[in-house]
Amino acid sequence: MSATAEPTLSRHEWAAVSIALQDAERCGCAEQSRDAPAGILGRAAALVFGQNRPTSLADPRLEAVRRFVCASRRRRRAADDLAPPLATHGFSQAQIDALGLLSL
Repeated sequence: MSATAEPTLSRHEWAAVSIALQDAERCGCAEQSRDAPAGILGRAAALVFGQNRPTSLADPRLEAVRRFVCASRRRRRAADDLAPPLATHGFSQAQIDALGLLSL
């Protein structure tokens, strides 16, 4: 038997996962930039129907987790195109794979 490390997450990282899953359920994890100005129709819809785009998390590491998990959940498969920022923030491939499994 080979001993392999389990892909653990911190309490804060699990909180970001929870937020991402909630965002996905509310259809509020649009993959476009959160900073892009909405057109007049977008602003009018937000005014009438409320804001459905979540506020980005202040910590870039946790925001990378939120975006990856939310997009994976919405797509029902791992959002491989959003995995590189996770690796940049120090997540191992095992952790990224585990986060991707949340999409099932």
